[in-house]
Amino acid sequence: MKVFLPTFIILACVVSLVIGNIHWNGKISDASVSQTEQKSTKGETSNSSPDNGELVKYIGNWPKASKDLYKKRLAEGKPFKILLVGSNSLGNEGYNLPDDLADQLKDVYGDTVHVDGLLYDLMSSQFVLQNKQNDLIEAKADLILFEPFTLKDNGNVAIEDSLGNITTIIEDVTAANKETQFILQPPNPLYNATYYPNQVKELEKYAKDKDIPYLNHWSNWPDQASDKMIDVLNEGREIPNEKGYKIWSLYLEEFFIKQF
Repeated sequence: MKVFLPTFIILACVVSLVIGNIHWNGKISDASVSQTEQKSTKGETSNSSPDNGELVKYIGNWPKASKDLYKKRLAEGKPFKILLVGSNSLGNEGYNLPDDLADQLKDVYGDTVHVDGLLYDLMSSQFVLQNKQNDLIEAKADLILFEPFTLKDNGNVAIEDSLGNITTIIEDVTAANKETQFILQPPNPLYNATYYPNQVKELEKYAKDKDIPYLNHWSNWPDQASDKMIDVLNEGREIPNEKGYKIWSLYLEEFFIKQF
């Protein structure tokens, strides 16, 4: 008994320590798993994409066909592609509307909307003769915001021919890409112009007759007869300066981002 009792006590202590250590390690393991799960959950939450129901709240101004196509692209998990097309009235190396609009829309729509631009130093007749509409076809855009070279055509192409070229371009693109939709917009206004504003009125009438959405951003510019108009054009008074582009850009931003 004298030998057995101390041995028994020692064994009991060892067993107790082993069991206690196993129990403690189990707690540490459970805590580690719990923290890992929490981090994982937080990571999933922070990286989650915008809710589709929230995104469609901002398309209140869009034409119905564009709204429907945007919702379709959301369901497909594909970006809705907007393409700005027109003359160098739309921008230059220092500032351009496609890049600015892309930045503005990305802040709201994330990767669900993609904006690009194609700018040409051409008249509408040159554009058609060179089959540049193939560039638009290859882009496979869902929506083309088209400034149809009206300022370039001013004094060079008769208005009826200019409008005919618009028809050719739209028909060629939509024949190839059935889902592509068009919105028309004029180029920038000019200071104290005479014949040019009449061409733009004809463009707006054309859009109405053809049931094509038309963005009249001229309503945001200063009065064309006012000296304030000089302040928003470049030195040659032909295209916008940065102030002018900001006016135009703000109009487009308010069109493409409006809650129901």
